[in-house]
Amino acid sequence: MKIHRMKISTLLLCATFSLATVAQPQAATEPITPPYAESFANDAFVNDYTIVDVNNDGVTWGPYLGSVQISYNSNEAMNDWLITPALALEGGKIYNFSIEVMTGSGSYNESFEVMYGKENTPESMTETIIEKMQVAHTVYKSYSGTLSPSESGTYYIGIHGCSDADMLSISLKNLSVGEAKGASAPAAPSDLTATTRTNGELKADIALTAPTLDLNGDALESLESVRLMRNDSLIHTFDSPAPGAELTYVDEVPECSRYTYSAIAVNGSGESPAIETSAFVGVLEPSNPTGISLTEGSKPGEVILKWTPVTTDIRNNTLDPAFVTYRIYGGDGLATLLFDGITGDSYTFQATDDVSTQSFVQYALVAETRGGISDFMNSPLLPLGPAYATPFVESFANGTPATIIGLYSDNLATWKGFTNETGIESQDGDNGFFGSEGSYLQDSATFITGKIDLSGLETPTLTFYTYNIVDGKDRDINTLRVSAIANGTAQEVKSFQICDLGDQEGWLKVEASLEAYKSQTIQLEFTSLHALYPYIFIDNLRIDNYGVSAIETAASNSASIAGGQGEIIIAGATHERVEVFTIDGHLVTQQTIAAPEYRLPLTPGIYIARVGQTTQKVIVK
Repeated sequence: MKIHRMKISTLLLCATFSLATVAQPQAATEPITPPYAESFANDAFVNDYTIVDVNNDGVTWGPYLGSVQISYNSNEAMNDWLITPALALEGGKIYNFSIEVMTGSGSYNESFEVMYGKENTPESMTETIIEKMQVAHTVYKSYSGTLSPSESGTYYIGIHGCSDADMLSISLKNLSVGEAKGASAPAAPSDLTATTRTNGELKADIALTAPTLDLNGDALESLESVRLMRNDSLIHTFDSPAPGAELTYVDEVPECSRYTYSAIAVNGSGESPAIETSAFVGVLEPSNPTGISLTEGSKPGEVILKWTPVTTDIRNNTLDPAFVTYRIYGGDGLATLLFDGITGDSYTFQATDDVSTQSFVQYALVAETRGGISDFMNSPLLPLGPAYATPFVESFANGTPATIIGLYSDNLATWKGFTNETGIESQDGDNGFFGSEGSYLQDSATFITGKIDLSGLETPTLTFYTYNIVDGKDRDINTLRVSAIANGTAQEVKSFQICDLGDQEGWLKVEASLEAYKSQTIQLEFTSLHALYPYIFIDNLRIDNYGVSAIETAASNSASIAGGQGEIIIAGATHERVEVFTIDGHLVTQQTIAAPEYRLPLTPGIYIARVGQTTQKVIVK
């Protein structure tokens, strides 16, 4: 889609220099003998040039920001001439012509041609210098050609803007006509290329071919030289090359940048037209690092960041990895530079000195060359510190996790805490649950738990509850995928559409075996995929032996456990042993029950109490 706002802006600027149908030079002057050049940097050029608005639409060539420019007409094709002052040219001689051109868009083709004739009128422009071209580029590029009048006299050169209707603009600068050359002057060199080295060296390999013909099309017997320029400065002269010789040169540049190279051939009759090419010399920005992993080191709080060495730049050119270094960022927003100048494919460093409690760390890796830096590429989240013990319970009381949770927004959705204020009661009565919120089909998000030690569980099993949304005939086809992460590798343990669990509205229990990970330390990974409803909820997540639930009692005795004011009340379990855990699995106390109704003092909070085969989550107020 074209952005007409930009075009309106251009039209307003150009309208200030719209001229009459024919604008003639203000005063007659003697014809100019080339060489001749006009930069159009000064608006005074309008005093010497003839401007013809052939289609009489009021929009034509005129000065604009150090150039001469013509804008578009939404309804009519461009038909406008910019004609030079009179030039005194010799018959039988050859003159090199060049002009720099830029268009207002890189997408919409503009058209121009360059002609010459004996009068400063469009009708007299009968000889071609540059045939009609379609171009689209938002930087200036040089276009060149030659003119060779058959007889001496006064001539004019005309640039014809002839774009289709509803394009954007053409800008011109640096018009030049070279001095007269004999027809036996060399033709231009050919096959000029500049190949940058992507191994870190600021060098370009230049190659070109010396001409074999003169400007009249006859074979050259010899050449005096071929001159090679960079940005119009002479950098090398090939002396007395044979016609048709393959010429090479290694150019060392001062900095990574885009350079313009040109070459001309010289013999006793004069200089050839120039051949020109542009190239970026040096190294470009590197491609993004891949294969990033983050693991714990051998010391507490130490981490190892690894990656696949970068071997290409952003344009897929080969890079020597020896010329690529890396930076590591951390801190809030991963914006603090921690280390730079790193070589190789890994780096080991101390992430934290405090490993008394579990916490997540994450870092961003950046590749760097002399040409720039890559994008910031994030490592996985890594939990450091002691793993949570089992039984492990996360109930999201009051919408807040009691254990560490790592969040990834894969595709616009987000996991976050919810309370009963949403209109849905938590499954276990603690005013909180966790949920993924999306806005569009295929939105997804992932969260991971901290490390959980399954040691001591004979039949490790994951249980949790998810909420089935029922709305008329629409079934809850949102998907939830659960994986276990062990030794850095994630393996799916459960995947389902919510409606697969049942037809009734409300919380439904989900169970998945973790026996494949018995005695291991794992993390859980939950990934949501929204296919219909904007919400996916979970609550009362637990890892314990098979058959034990955080709220239901699979009891083989008559014990009851309840929370009270500053205490837990246990009944019917005299002489049994009670174990009390924090919500994140840390043992608080273990005691032998000495009375039919036993009151165990505790500070307010949420606990897991276990007596024999009875396990209960309780809230102490």
